[in-house]
Amino acid sequence: MKILNIKRGLTVLALTGVFLCGCGRSESSDQSDNSVLKIGVLNTADSAVLFAAQSDNLFEEYGAEVKLVTFGSASDQSKAAEAGEIDGMMTDLIVQGLINKSEDCHLQSVLVALGDKAENGKFVIAAAPGNEHNTIDKLSGAKVAISEGTSMEFLLDSYCDVLGIPLSSIEKVNVPSISLRMEMLLEGSDIDCAILPEPLGDYSAMKGSQIVIDDTQLDVNLSVSVIALEADYIENHKENVEDFIDAYEEAAKRMNGNKDGYRQIVLDTANVPEEMQDSYVIPDYSERNVPDEELFNRVQAWMVSKGMISEPYDYEYMIVRFE
Repeated sequence: MKILNIKRGLTVLALTGVFLCGCGRSESSDQSDNSVLKIGVLNTADSAVLFAAQSDNLFEEYGAEVKLVTFGSASDQSKAAEAGEIDGMMTDLIVQGLINKSEDCHLQSVLVALGDKAENGKFVIAAAPGNEHNTIDKLSGAKVAISEGTSMEFLLDSYCDVLGIPLSSIEKVNVPSISLRMEMLLEGSDIDCAILPEPLGDYSAMKGSQIVIDDTQLDVNLSVSVIALEADYIENHKENVEDFIDAYEEAAKRMNGNKDGYRQIVLDTANVPEEMQDSYVIPDYSERNVPDEELFNRVQAWMVSKGMISEPYDYEYMIVRFE
């Protein structure tokens, strides 16, 4: 197995003048605003419950002081967390683990955002239109576009493990940009297959790609997003965190019980293409859950195997449950 790097058409944005002073509130933070829980979010379906809670004024109703801070990329979001500009983020266990490598950072997952069950939080391996590597049995030998060192690579490796596909038979192609990955897939150039999250996986199928693996159809849960907060904030503002979690749970219950009523919020948050908005399936959101230990341990073992961390984190260090 080898990894090729393709960054065609990507613009590298250099951040200048940014001083990283460690996780937690930076010295420049507004001290009068110190109790407000600032949560970094991305425009993905995983963030929809947070926006629904904000739209329904549930944070205020439950007495939680919360501010959502939207980022255009996971990289910018992580830099903000490391700089102490936010108190938490909607992310995944891999990013959480990487940020916690800093001695000044200690993020703890307090909620699953999406994916507490295998049938929620879909990712797919899709084959280019007309490509011969269009079934699980034919995946060996394929060039598969991923984002190296992220949940995308973890998922591909895990699919191969679960389905008995020799990982050495897969040629990984590093394409960090999801939009470029889908573009290359539909062009059928340079790659045979790509891993894509929803809604782009289903959108690529509308445009002619062939779904090889749909991880919501697997017997094991492999993909989960989380809301992780800085441990110092949890310790110093425990009541606000509890109120936030109560408000989040109420928002998730409302969404699960009235998907049509919250459909537009999900469509807008996830940037679902207009032509597939009518067919887009609104997922079931986790109401008050944290990652299970089996998936957590799988992620830790994978990160150690990749040299991303030297030893696995303890479950209790990374996860905290509020009953």
